Amino acid sequence: MMNLPSMKLTKIEQETLAEIRSIRASAENVPFAFLLDHPALLVHHFIVSTHGNVQLRMALLARELGIGMRTLERAFAREYHQTMTQCQVEARLSFSKWMLSISPPTKISAVASILGYEQVQDFNRFFKKHTKQSPSAWSRQQQERNLGESNDSGASP
Repeated sequence: MMNLPSMKLTKIEQETLAEIRSIRASAENVPFAFLLDHPALLVHHFIVSTHGNVQLRMALLARELGIGMRTLERAFAREYHQTMTQCQVEARLSFSKWMLSISPPTKISAVASILGYEQVQDFNRFFKKHTKQSPSAWSRQQQERNLGESNDSGASP
């Protein structure tokens, strides 16, 4: 069991817990009350809004929402047909691919930092595990593809 007072919270966790407490304080407002009664929806919101940040611990959210971790896992799987971890991975990959595909591409270290990685090599390892390419190789390939598409669209029929 986690001991919240002695546990060091990350910035993303502090912000998320503050948002949950704000929602709880506004519970008389019907939309907010609905969220508190459906913790899987609320957790999904936090996963997506933080782009699957690796520093956001789901057990901490479960505890703050007053629900057991296993109960939250089952509710989430029932609602989204995937685990919270799978959802985090998808959100992280989607966001990182978007950031690496824009022109000019975002620095890999900046993407890693936004996603909560303290070490760029940890992000590189995550990205390569799921795409079979390094972030820099994937980004170069996307930039070439985007350049090819823009050249194709400028050609006359």
